[in-house]
Amino acid sequence: MKRIMAVLLTAAIAASAFAMAGCDKTDGTGESKSESSSDSKPPAEESSEISVAEVSVDASKPKITHAQIQELSQKINDYRSVPEFISTAGPVDADSVTDGKKIAFIPDNTGLVFTQLVTDIFKDAADTAGFDKVITSEADGTAAAAGSALSDAVEQQVSLAMLFGDINKDSVSSYIEVTQANGIEVLSAGCAGVEQADRFVDYTVPINYELAGELMADWTIIKNSGRVNALAINRGDSVLSGTIFNGFKKEFETCLNAESGYCTTINASSIEIGNGLANKIKQALQNDTNINYIIVMDDSMISDAVSAADQAGSKAKIISTGGSPEAFDAAQNGNLEMLVAQSYEWIAYAAADYAVRVLAGGELPKEQDVPLRIITADSIAKDISSYSGPDYDHYYEICFGAAYVWGYYNLWNP
Repeated sequence: MKRIMAVLLTAAIAASAFAMAGCDKTDGTGESKSESSSDSKPPAEESSEISVAEVSVDASKPKITHAQIQELSQKINDYRSVPEFISTAGPVDADSVTDGKKIAFIPDNTGLVFTQLVTDIFKDAADTAGFDKVITSEADGTAAAAGSALSDAVEQQVSLAMLFGDINKDSVSSYIEVTQANGIEVLSAGCAGVEQADRFVDYTVPINYELAGELMADWTIIKNSGRVNALAINRGDSVLSGTIFNGFKKEFETCLNAESGYCTTINASSIEIGNGLANKIKQALQNDTNINYIIVMDDSMISDAVSAADQAGSKAKIISTGGSPEAFDAAQNGNLEMLVAQSYEWIAYAAADYAVRVLAGGELPKEQDVPLRIITADSIAKDISSYSGPDYDHYYEICFGAAYVWGYYNLWNP
């Protein structure tokens, strides 16, 4: 609890700066523990492509009704406000299970601002929860870096090791197995959602990333009165992007029929980002001038989408999901019509909470309560004009308030 009083004081002041109401409560589904596989592969630098099905709409389905569109509109409105802290999990005496324990937090790429922010906040959260030591390391997105960090976790005799972000578990499966063989349980966070556990690890922190894709589908439907010609940009070698895409696909196919619209999909690789992806998107827009929405599943591809739409002279609106500073900037300056924002603070605290519960050995939540928030240039301007809390450097620091700090503190100190 070394830094808790200072953190809580700042949080309390920040939380009172907004007078907005609202909460993001989601229903939990799915089991979060996965079996370790013996089908290990040697460490490799490259990532395998994630299998993603194309979006298809059924011509025989009835057309979406005005009443159904109104229901989607209300659903969108439920995610516009600064979230309250809501937890479906009960209290847990964190000190009693974390005392004397060490945890390794292994990010995919600390060169990404979002990932570094999550890493920094996770250290604060784990410290608040009572862990004696949080071991982190710099990472460059390679399997070698993740493997080295897992080896260090074994050497440091940690109690838990958490892999965060788009670390390809196939490429580090042998390292995971060695870690597990040394009595260390391995967790995964920040990639798979609630519908499917991550591979090889003991536990997957169940965060509903599918909902981000679902909300993007809903937005396009209500904005165009149920007539959507979409271009979806998915990162084919990212588990997280694929998880979000699957949420989008399911909602799009559920709500629309062939008369109402269609969706074309581009499955890009990481090496194409900033290196040919914009041209691929531009060609798709030039080939189909009826496209009215570009949906970006990974915020690292936003600049490619914006550039492509500009070069193609397309009037298609662009929406995305993410939590990077660049994503918030794109929403604030209007390059994005809408952003389904993710909070690095809530994600970090939720991951720490799940680690505490794994150590406690009780029933694990089927879904961690991590909110999303729908923001636009107009909503950002309103937030900034009404804010009267502590100084901040970037809007993303105040977008989600600070209810999570007191919320988790109370959960961990029943």
